[in-house]
Amino acid sequence: MATLNPRSLFRQVFPTARRLLVERDAKRWFINDYKRVLVIGAGHDPYRDYFLNTDFYLALDIVVTPGSTEIIADGTALPFEDSSFDCVVALEVMEHVKNPIKLIEEAYRVLSPDGHLLLSVPFIFHQHGDPSDYWRPTVQALKMATSRFVCSEIYHQGNRIHAISDLITTAFYPRSVFWPLRIVNHLIVHPFSCLSSRQSGGSAPSGFFVVASK
Repeated sequence: MATLNPRSLFRQVFPTARRLLVERDAKRWFINDYKRVLVIGAGHDPYRDYFLNTDFYLALDIVVTPGSTEIIADGTALPFEDSSFDCVVALEVMEHVKNPIKLIEEAYRVLSPDGHLLLSVPFIFHQHGDPSDYWRPTVQALKMATSRFVCSEIYHQGNRIHAISDLITTAFYPRSVFWPLRIVNHLIVHPFSCLSSRQSGGSAPSGFFVVASK
């Protein structure tokens, strides 16, 4: 396991509820059966240790993160042949893309038959740049965007409790004054999110996790 830098350590001790919800579902859905994995928008690449039995793992982003990024490319114009991967990961990326439908189309193209797209996107979460923030899709929008897949399961992540926590503790972003309160998120994510992975979840989730099968 790589040594944590101060920024990563801070995010682990004082995480947003959104971050914890995404990490929880990543651990649930990232399995070792995938042999060829592409991570779009990898950033500091906290996902590599989940895929220990891969034959090929590639961390892609539009900017270089030293020690993590292996290829610079646009997620809406992937430089790979059709059916190159059996798993494509795009967590908290879709909201930063001007054309998210094209991102999903490209993921579909480079996936092999029976491959999976694992995607997460916020719904009730503060606007944030990376470098820009464009979208907050609903369940219906995600169903439409992944309609080409054989099966698309859309899971609600969290509820109003998590959304309220994040709205308060990210107030005045990027210089939030309430960030110390985020430590409480360690206590509220699991007890208050037991229903968050059901497809019939509430109308105000923190976000959504999508498992789309080609």
